[in-house]
Amino acid sequence: MRGDDALLGAGGRVLVVDDQEANRELVEEILGSAGYEVELAVDGQDALDRIEVALPECIVLDVMMPRLDGFEVCRRLRAAPRTRFVPIVILTALSDTRDKVRGLELGADDFLNKPVRREELLARVRSLVRIRRLREELDTADALIYTMVKALESKDPRSAGHSERVAAMAMSTAAALGLSAREFEAVGKGALLHDIGRLGVPEDVLAAPHPFTGENLAAYRRHPEIGERILRPLRSLGGVVDVVRHHHERLDGSGYPDGLSGDAFTVPAQLVALANLYDEIAHGAGGAAAAGQALRAEAAAGRFRGDLVEAFLRTGPAAFGRSGTALSDPWADLAPAHASEGGRILVCDDTAANREVLQAMLEEAGFEVIAEANGGAAVHAVEEHRPDLVILDIRMPGLDGFEVCEWIKRSPETEFLPVVLVTAFGEPADRARSARVGADDFLTLPVNRLELVARVRSLLRLRAYHDDLEDHQSVVLSLASVLEAKDPYTRGHSSRVGELAARLAGEMGLPAQLCEQLKIAGLLHDIGKVGVPERVINKPGRLTDEEFLTIMSHPGGGATMVRPLRTVRDVLPMIRHHHERWDGRGYPDRLAGEQIPLGARVLAMADAFDALTSDRSYRKALPASEAVAILANETVEGKWDPATYAALAAMVRRGGHVI
Repeated sequence: MRGDDALLGAGGRVLVVDDQEANRELVEEILGSAGYEVELAVDGQDALDRIEVALPECIVLDVMMPRLDGFEVCRRLRAAPRTRFVPIVILTALSDTRDKVRGLELGADDFLNKPVRREELLARVRSLVRIRRLREELDTADALIYTMVKALESKDPRSAGHSERVAAMAMSTAAALGLSAREFEAVGKGALLHDIGRLGVPEDVLAAPHPFTGENLAAYRRHPEIGERILRPLRSLGGVVDVVRHHHERLDGSGYPDGLSGDAFTVPAQLVALANLYDEIAHGAGGAAAAGQALRAEAAAGRFRGDLVEAFLRTGPAAFGRSGTALSDPWADLAPAHASEGGRILVCDDTAANREVLQAMLEEAGFEVIAEANGGAAVHAVEEHRPDLVILDIRMPGLDGFEVCEWIKRSPETEFLPVVLVTAFGEPADRARSARVGADDFLTLPVNRLELVARVRSLLRLRAYHDDLEDHQSVVLSLASVLEAKDPYTRGHSSRVGELAARLAGEMGLPAQLCEQLKIAGLLHDIGKVGVPERVINKPGRLTDEEFLTIMSHPGGGATMVRPLRTVRDVLPMIRHHHERWDGRGYPDRLAGEQIPLGARVLAMADAFDALTSDRSYRKALPASEAVAILANETVEGKWDPATYAALAAMVRRGGHVI
């Protein structure tokens, strides 16, 4: 596993809630000695009051308390968006399995029996704090969707509200049909992003009269494929890509881009296609009645399933009030469900009877089960089948459960795959070793069915929290694809500016971390141009005052667009201020001298040099020596930071500017 326990514990803030002072002190001692900052609450109401002031990274919650018991505290925390993802470990002296299951079903992430075992408590808290910190550090799919939709609306303001309306109608229908959690997520997120590929459609095509014909139709029909390309780097949106690519397909094979037919045209894609067509007609010249007639005509012609059309017409339009605005917030509806539905479980036990019992319990609860008889087969199954959770017997010939668990947790690709170790003995040494190898849970045979299913669902919920996250590189690649879809010229320019800015920072002796940030800033510094009309960006002649003001909006607009994303938080000042001037006559904020962030000064110099040495719509590329001479004059006039210019000139003399 990456990281060490001391680092994971350091600075972690844990709220311990128990009405018994001795219990509070025991848990405080265990967690405090491991490096956690511990806050104490004497009952459920006290806990809620403290959480209102500051969110902890984990909550250790007793069940039986005065005023508000642990079950009610858990329910309230999970019902509120602000506290939905705060990890909760329930402590209970109750022996009834149904009480433990109730806690998990109310949204607790784990539970421990009293008296508390030190190793188990630390293992649970360590794992939950780590996932909580990942959610704070990395970007969620919801934040990415918000940014993408705002990028689309900044290009085509006429589309404002369309994606949200399609999502609300499609999700309403999906819920009425009882689709699985994964299908529901694909419907909602796919609907919100279905038109993202329109970023790559020329604006004169989008503005052309409907219906499109000829070259305009051909250009417009590329947008599902462009949308797929933009979303492809994002792992958490993998199930959404099918909907984005296929929302213009039809059952009879007459759609595009792939001419799908029959079962290949999935139900989530069909629902989004229905909602999209309905909204285009209902919010166009036709109105709701004409939209309903059009959908029924499409079904009669064999292009949509008649039952889906009728289900949609019963529930979809009802998602809106008379004003045509959504009755509920699609973003809130897309939050991960508290109880995971389904999932693929790998069960490995060398005793056939144990495998069969576990498999029967899990399949009865709706899980897909893969059963293996030894550790080597389990390793192969993890690589081939990509299960959502693994249950391992500890004592097996060859690779035992401890060794397989350690292998899973050591790999960056599988370290967040939940692992439950099972034994027929339940010895303290086994529990302690389970925690050391990174197991997420430990069960003793014979297993209670209710407890097994509840624990599995809880662990799958935690896995879903992690799967909703994106690594930094994927986010940046996807955002760069958004900009490239708008303006293909930026494909080379943005990456060159990032590389050159990083080299220039190195030339100036700046920290390696800033050099890496400048690479990201270079890729995204012009993201705000998504909202600038193409006729202005590509105009060969002199810009009018109004057009120049439009261009000047792109640094501030870009920073605003990507501000919800944690990945680019550190480079926001560079994006916003890369057109400021040393003499204070730049934009958007007229900063001067060292008021301008150092990274923005370096980025601005790299941007200017690449612009001069690249072909533009209004002139050919200049030689590097001529570009440096122009920048020298501009530095004297007060445009550039003298130190940054001097470093660039030195690089050019050595040939270090060549990318």
